[in-house]
Amino acid sequence: MTPVRDVVAKYRWTFSGMVAWTLQRVTGVLLLFYLLLHVHTIGKLSQGPAAFNEAIATFRSPLFTCLEIGLLGVVVLHAFNGIRITLLDLGLGGGRQRQLFWTLTVGLGLVVFLAGAIPIFLFAVLKAG
Repeated sequence: MTPVRDVVAKYRWTFSGMVAWTLQRVTGVLLLFYLLLHVHTIGKLSQGPAAFNEAIATFRSPLFTCLEIGLLGVVVLHAFNGIRITLLDLGLGGGRQRQLFWTLTVGLGLVVFLAGAIPIFLFAVLKAG
């Protein structure tokens, strides 16, 4: 066997398991970048109300509305995948990792995402119109 096949065989990586593992890391890094942007924006308060209002005005563009919807998706994915990981770590759902990924992380996550994304989108459209 090749070294790569040895690793794959050792950890028994599956498609859903690899996707879930990758999603958790990527969404974690994206949330870190958001946190840094958030701290930077709040830091504008130390420069006075005018600087803070200018920073906030930047976030009212359609681009940032799309990014806000994307942030919601990242938070939902990270949260539901984290719940799935916690359930597996507690010994609940052992042997059902794939089912938990597709029903909890993807299925329920999509429902929660749409429940939040649709109002954000509609508010942005109504505000613009």
